This record gives sequence, structure tokens and C-alpha cells, in this order.
Amino acid sequence: MNPRPKVLIVDDEPDYLAIAARIAVKAGCAAITAPSALKGVELAEKENPSMILLDVGLPDINGFEAARRIRRIPALSHTPIIFFTVRSELDMVSEGLKLGAAGYVLKPFDPDELLRRIKAAVFPV
Repeated sequence: MNPRPKVLIVDDEPDYLAIAARIAVKAGCAAITAPSALKGVELAEKENPSMILLDVGLPDINGFEAARRIRRIPALSHTPIIFFTVRSELDMVSEGLKLGAAGYVLKPFDPDELLRRIKAAVFPV
């Protein structure tokens, strides 16, 4: 039997971490959480997740810098990353897409939408 795909969730807000983790589990994945970008990069390298949900506004380094560091890890160079944030400025969306983001979700997010995006990234048809 294959192990469940792992979803790494990186957010400094405990409520969003918990909600996103429950949604990832509902999607059929194992959830790994990190409360900071640097811890997220460390866990990404260690756990080799199937996808990453990455907040942009983190206190140590921002999510875009974390994504750059994750992309430098050979095994993760094509891992789907979905950014989420409360910010909706177009330049931020553009920066995330330039980093190869699989998507961009605004907080507060709709749980059903996040579930669909996780399933699409982890279990592409």
C-alpha cells in the first residue's frame, strides 16, 4: 500500500495551520505543519512533501523567499506550491506565479476551494 501524500503547510497563524491541516487530511493526505518559513524550508527538505501550502506574510522570511529556497532543493524543484495570504495586490500574485506557483489563495479561504486545489495539485487527473 502506498503511503499517503504529504502536504506541508507553512503559516504563522495557528488557526490557519489547523484548518488547512484538517482540509489536507480530508483530501486524503498527511499534513505536516510549520509555524515559520525557515522551519518550512527545513521540513520541506526533510519530508519531501507532495505539495506545499505557503503563506506569504511570515515573520522570519517571506513566503516568496522560502519558495526560492525550496526550489533550490533538487527533489522539490517541481513540487506544487500554493501561496496564501490576506494580501491581494497584483504584483504579489505575479511574483508567486513567476516562482512557479500552482495557485494563489486569499485568506480567509473557502475550505471547499482549498480542498479542490489540494486534490488537483496532489492527485492530478
